[in-house]
Amino acid sequence: MCFHRNNVVYCIAFALSIYLVRFLYKTITRYRASKRLNCKEPPSPPQKDRLLGLDFVYQQIVDIQKDRRNASIRELHEKYGPTFSSKFYGSRKIHTVEPQNLQAVMSTDFKSWGVEPLRLFSFDPLIGRGIMGTDGRRWEHSRALLRPAFSRKEISDLPSLEVHVQKLLDKIPRDGSTVNLRPLFTRMALDAASEMLFGESLDMLGNPTPENEAWLQAMNYGQMTLGKRMQLPQWNFFTRDAKFWASCKSVHQFVDAKIEAIARAEKDPTQQRDKHYVLAREVLKETSDPLAIRKELLNVFLPAHEATGVALTNIFFNVARHPHVWNKLRAETLQLPPGQKITYETLKSMEYLQAVISESLRLNPSIGTTSRIALSDTTLPVGGGSQGEAPIYIRKGDIFSVSFYSLHRRKDLFGEDAEQFKPERWVNNHPPRWAYLPFSGGPRVCIGQQMAVTQAAYTIVRFLQTFKDLENRDPVLEFQEQFTLSTQSRNGAKVAFTGALD
Repeated sequence: MCFHRNNVVYCIAFALSIYLVRFLYKTITRYRASKRLNCKEPPSPPQKDRLLGLDFVYQQIVDIQKDRRNASIRELHEKYGPTFSSKFYGSRKIHTVEPQNLQAVMSTDFKSWGVEPLRLFSFDPLIGRGIMGTDGRRWEHSRALLRPAFSRKEISDLPSLEVHVQKLLDKIPRDGSTVNLRPLFTRMALDAASEMLFGESLDMLGNPTPENEAWLQAMNYGQMTLGKRMQLPQWNFFTRDAKFWASCKSVHQFVDAKIEAIARAEKDPTQQRDKHYVLAREVLKETSDPLAIRKELLNVFLPAHEATGVALTNIFFNVARHPHVWNKLRAETLQLPPGQKITYETLKSMEYLQAVISESLRLNPSIGTTSRIALSDTTLPVGGGSQGEAPIYIRKGDIFSVSFYSLHRRKDLFGEDAEQFKPERWVNNHPPRWAYLPFSGGPRVCIGQQMAVTQAAYTIVRFLQTFKDLENRDPVLEFQEQFTLSTQSRNGAKVAFTGALD
């Protein structure tokens, strides 16, 4: 017995020795590489817990609960500079709003960085493995599969969008009473997204069925919980509430039933098929696995309805507080020939309209922050040292975090008036490359960005054609953030329209 125990002890000691030797070798190798490349450490806020950084994590969670997630990160950048580091559950986290670093991580050094170790744990229960939470070949396959859904042809299909926009306009009071646009924009975006995915709208603006309403509630709760899970990676016991798992089950059953119905219709030669692009039908051509199809659809649906609904809410929030912007938009819209059909090209040619959209996305990007994790040792071009001019050595497992909210408010990039809503800054003027990223950038740039901007632009023009005046009805003038996976206006967009023209 004693001999056996000694063998176990020797084996453990040998394994620990091997681990220690490898650890020391890797540490020395990295140290030498860092010196050879003239890398230096970025500044770092003081942390009581220097091992795991739980004090910093706790403060971030508190800031989220207080709806100060974006503002608190910006305050840290104001204090410690464009690039600083912190500990995050024991990992080294580099926070940066330097365009050179963003270009490296998102484009030129793209293969050294990924999202799967950060996101998949959070996303998998609700939407599964797909374009949102995977890397490598799986991500490439999903993106290639989904790209046709966001082609120029589909983005230009504005008559299909008009059906949903008209239902939205019918919900707007004509007597000058107050309306909160946020839930209406959310439902319109849901209708448009569901039609693209399933071939039929959920009709959330019309007469939604109790089943559709229940599914929307389950989806909303699941999405809200994803935001919490992102803050507690791999600490499943903190987020494993029964309502979340019940919501995931409801979402899956609803989508599975839709897929089954579409699959049956595809096999029925008597069924007439419309000419509109339906993502579920296209994915069915690639695979008959209902689980795989569901994952692809939900990975599109999650950002698709968020991007348009949140962007429109934030745009009207800002425009309502600046009457001269509404008047300039109306003047531009009135220049369109009477009865002219609104096309994709028409919207792109409306310079001030595009400027208003860009300015709102700058001040209030739907996604305030995003992160990547180093898949291999690499470097960041700048941010190290007291002046921030030296490169930073990155070890495999380090986390890169960018606050688009902070980046877009840098006065050295957007001027001393960077805090102000000023669409005029975009007329004949563009920021430096990699300084404006409302939809991220590089190969992982949001696949639906052009569709979101086009849908928002079309909806705004239809409001301008329908109403003469827009008035703010929210006594709170400052934007108050509400964080789920995206950053929304907590107060929505409480406004009134007068002078109906229809």
